[in-house]
Parts: sequence; structure tokens; C-alpha cells
Amino acid sequence: MATEGQHVWRNKLTYVGAFIAVIALIFILSFLFFELISHHPSPYVGLFAYLILPGFLLLGLVLAGAGLLVARRRLTHRLGAEAKAQYLPRIDLNQPRHRHTLLALAAAIALTIPFIGVTSYEGYHYTESDGFCGLVCHSVMDPQYSAHLHSPHARVQCAECHIGRGATWYVKSKLSGVHQVLAIALDTYTRPIPPAITELRPATGTCQQCHWPAKFFGDQLVTIHHFASDKDNSPTELRLLVKTGGSDATTGPPSGIHWHMALGHSIEFVATDPGLQRIPWVRATDHRTNTHRIYRSDGRSSTDPPPDGIRRTVDCMDCHNRATHIFRSPSEAVDDAFNVDPTLRTLPFAKRQLVAALVEPYSDKLRGLDQLSDALRSFFRSKYPKVVAKQPDVFDRLLAAGREIYRLNFFPEMDVTWQTYPDNIGHKEFPGCFRCHDGKHVEANGNPISHDCSVCHSFLVPAHVKNEKSLEQIGGFTHPITLEGPHADIRCDRCHTGGIAPAPTCAKCHDTISSFRAGTSPEFSSFGISAEPMYDTVECQDCHDLSKPTDTETLNKVCLECHDDEAERFAGILKEWQTEASKLFKQAEAQAGSNEEGVLSALRAASPLHNMDAARKILTALAAERVSRLE
Repeated sequence: MATEGQHVWRNKLTYVGAFIAVIALIFILSFLFFELISHHPSPYVGLFAYLILPGFLLLGLVLAGAGLLVARRRLTHRLGAEAKAQYLPRIDLNQPRHRHTLLALAAAIALTIPFIGVTSYEGYHYTESDGFCGLVCHSVMDPQYSAHLHSPHARVQCAECHIGRGATWYVKSKLSGVHQVLAIALDTYTRPIPPAITELRPATGTCQQCHWPAKFFGDQLVTIHHFASDKDNSPTELRLLVKTGGSDATTGPPSGIHWHMALGHSIEFVATDPGLQRIPWVRATDHRTNTHRIYRSDGRSSTDPPPDGIRRTVDCMDCHNRATHIFRSPSEAVDDAFNVDPTLRTLPFAKRQLVAALVEPYSDKLRGLDQLSDALRSFFRSKYPKVVAKQPDVFDRLLAAGREIYRLNFFPEMDVTWQTYPDNIGHKEFPGCFRCHDGKHVEANGNPISHDCSVCHSFLVPAHVKNEKSLEQIGGFTHPITLEGPHADIRCDRCHTGGIAPAPTCAKCHDTISSFRAGTSPEFSSFGISAEPMYDTVECQDCHDLSKPTDTETLNKVCLECHDDEAERFAGILKEWQTEASKLFKQAEAQAGSNEEGVLSALRAASPLHNMDAARKILTALAAERVSRLE
């Protein structure tokens, strides 16, 4: 039996555990110190100081305790139940061995502390860097990281917007990201990564730390440079005053675009899609009078419950949703490149060909960069070899501009292009403002949310004063193509996609009707239909005068302008066809099965009156085929 305590702390497991615990504790104290003295503490420091490092500290203590228990058990097994264990070392400085051990330990600590201080300091700053967010932890965020580096907020750290200050949102963001970490580890994450608009904290805790929404900004001058897709890359310049406004009562009344953020009221909306693009319900509340107005576009009453969907109170991010991760459209990016380097415009059809090469789907980034350049070389060398030979440096700059645009805005591996994430600022290439300001959201008394362009901006046009070319005056926007009738209310993004400019023809947009008139619709190929009798002699605009109503009575008068010698036959013929088509549709619908419903839907979209002979043949065949199957 032992009469003197045995040193059970002298075991490898306890040594390792104690070392881990001490190092973790020193690191924790270092991180907390740097967080205390920093003016802008990083949220990621908490990840180490409060979660990761305490875990190592606990692990070290557990290992040290386990080492003591194991050593105590071995001692008891070897010497009996009454064996004495010494759990802590006894220090006697009178003994040379103890003095030498303490001196060695002090030297090790003196060398370790500066090392830990330097590494923790550098680690602190690295964890708040954009590279840490965009490359190490979130390599799948390469599109967002690349866009951030070239955005107006390039000098704002990722964590300042995505997490911000405070423990609540830090913990929430980390917990919600656990499944994303697993998805990345298992390679099951979605491509593209969905936008985080509904996961971000309110703008009051992020955007408004730097921006001041109450400040009155007044009107701001914006100049837009555009180049056509013709041979000369013809330039046009659009100058307008954007009514930013604000809500600072000392400098102006709440007005303009920032009226949406005026402090005296709030705006709520319900979106029925995850991207917040379809908004059927809006409520504006005036907190001074405690009154509110509800606008709906779904045909329901303002007293009916709101539709199901995502409900939000408007803040900065609902309009500035791509304030940092901006993926620019090919058309816009090429316009800017041509404005910066005017020599690029001297290459014939440069705008058209560059945009066409950019929108081609390429399998990966490197192949896209190579094939884009090959496409441009092939066109110019075959069509304009003399131009390339005369201006080789300009052509090389065109290739470089195209490659840079593709590099920053196209990420095939993540299925990301400029069309992936809608941009809600403006309304040219995405619905944007027109999600609510479309003239279809009305309140109980029938008044709609304003659809007037002058509410948000005013256009500057030449004043045409003699000998004064520089004078401008407020005027309206004149579209290059006259938009009349139903086209006057069409949304900008229906034509302006950011890619290849649409041909200014009816068939470009109304291809379903055009192919039905030509008898080439793939949906009706099995019916053996032919082209409408006047397809080769009558154009769309010959019958459709967009400055006039589009009802059958008005259109029938156009028929009589040509068929005046057969007025008796053609008077009211469109109404007769309409009645006949309605009757045939009812017969076909009564007999139609699930397979025929798609054909009927396609025929409605094409409008039977555009090829009545074909419509008769299709509808009659559908009804007869169904009857024969039943027999």
C-alpha cells in the first residue's frame, strides 16, 4: 500500500488536455481583447470567441479530467483501494528540478503569447474579410463575390450587411446557415443560389447605418447613353431628372421616390412568389392620421383578407435589392463600354455582334471566354476583314471588353446570368417599379396606384431656342418606335430584355399568331392546316390601326375599305366568324379530353379570326375525333 501520494496528473492525456485548454483560453482572451479595442468589431469574431474556441477549451478540460480518472483507476488497480493520488503538482522552488521546469515553462509561455497575439490579430481581420466570406467558407458564392468586388459597396464588408451588429441576428444567421453548410459539403446546393432578400435583417440595422433615408435629396440628373444594334452603332442620349425626394421636413415635404421611406407612414405588401416579383396586395398607412389605403390587383375587395404569400414592410432592400451583387445585362454593359471607349463604335455592327456573342449559352467560364472571342473573330474576319486589318488595336480592345463583361456577369457553373436575379430599381429590363405602379392596383373607390411617369422622373429635351443649342426644357419621353393602342401600356421589360434587341415587327412578339396565319404552328401540325388566304398579301398593320379601337366592328370597317365591291358579303363578317368560332369551341370543349385541352388553349392564344379556315378544320376535327372514339 502506498504511503505517499502518487502523481496521477503525470499522464499524456492530461498533458494534452491541459495544453489544448490553455491555448484555447489564450486565444479567447486575445479575440475578446481585439474585439474590445476595435471600432468596427467583426461578427465572425464571435464565431471563434463564443463558439469554436470555447469548444476547444471544454475539450481540453474534458481530456485533462479523463486523464486524471484513467490514471487514478490504474493506480487503484495496481496499489489497492486505499492508494493515495496527487491530482496537482507540488512546487518547491528550493529544488533545482522544479526551478528549471518553471523557467522552461515561463520561457515557453513568453514565446507562445506573442505568437498567439499575432496570429489571433491576423485571424481576427481575416475573418471579417470579403475573401473569407466569398472564397473560403462560401466558394459557391463566386458570382456574388465577383459582383461585390465591382459594386458601389466594394469597400463594405460582407458581414456588415448580411449579419450586422448584435448577437441576435448573428446567431440567427449562423443557425439558418447550418443546412447550407451541409448542402455545400454534400454538393446538394441549388444552382443558382437563391437570393437572401427574405433572410436579411431590416435595413434599419444595415443600410441605414450609413445611409440616411430621411434626408431630402431633391431631383438628380441622370444621363443614359445607348447605342443601336445597327451598322453604325448609332448613339442616343437620354437625360432625365430622377425625383429622389425624401422626407426631411426642414428642406422639403415628403415626396419623390424616397416617399416610400417617409417616416410618417409605412407601406406593406404581399408577394406571392419567393422572388417578390408578383405583388397583388399593397397597404399604405399614414401614422399621423392612423388611416390606411389598400390597393389590389387580384380583383378582390379591399375588405377581403390579404392573399397568401410573403408579407413585408417596405424598406431599402425592396427596391435596392441588387445594390451590391449587380449582374449587368449585355446591352447595358456594352453601352457603357462604348461610351467609355468611343473607338469601339467605329467597328460595324459591333454592338449587335458583341451582345449576340455574350448571350450564347456556354458550358463553362473558360470555354465561354474562348468561344466568345472566336465568334467575334469569325464575324469580322469574314464580313469586314479590311476594317480589322486597319484597326487591329481597336478590334483587340473590343475582344477585351467582351471578355471582361462576360467574366463579371456570366457564371455557367452556377447557372447565373444577368437574368437570374431581377433588379427592382427602375423598370426597363425587369418589372421593378411596375410590380405595384402598373395601373392595375386599385383601392376601394377605383383609384389606382399612380402610373404616371412624371411622378418619379422628368425628361430633358432640347428647347429649340434660336442660336441656343444647349438649352433644355422639361418634356415627355418619346419612344423610338411609336407605341399606340394596347402597346402604349406594355411594360418595358417585355421588349427590353437586356439581350439581343427585338426586331420591330409584329411577328417578333406575336409569333403564335404569325405562325397560325402562316399555317406553320407546331401545335397544329397534325391537322394539316394551310396559310390564311391573304397571308402573302396583307400585313398585320394593314388591318390593325393601333390608334383606333380593336373591336370587331372597327376592324370590319377596315375590311370594307378593300372589299368595297363586295360590301354585302363582307359587312359584319368578323362578327359572324366570332359567333361561329364560339359555337365550334363549345362543341369541341364538350367532347375534348385532357390531350385536346392543350390544342384548344393554343388556338385561343392564336385567335381563330386570324385564320378562320384553319380554326374550322381544327375544331371540327377535335369534336369528330372524340365522337368516333366514344363510338
